Amino acid sequence: MLFGKTKKVLEDKEAEIKLNLSNNYKDSAYNGYLEYTQLVNDFKDKGKIGDKDFEKLNYKIEDYKRMFANYIKR
Repeated sequence: MLFGKTKKVLEDKEAEIKLNLSNNYKDSAYNGYLEYTQLVNDFKDKGKIGDKDFEKLNYKIEDYKRMFANYIKR
């Protein structure tokens, strides 16, 4: 289970991605997605995220990945 600062950081980044998507700011949303992915991997490497939480977060990352599949950074 996610606690404290780790949970807050990830929730804030998710909210930022969703806000940018709702406002049609695809560049910012895509950058947020990349940062979110990096954060999740960093927290996993530091041991701040357990295996179950990492698996759940990977499902979210896969959903974002599908959303941005047709988006090509120019």
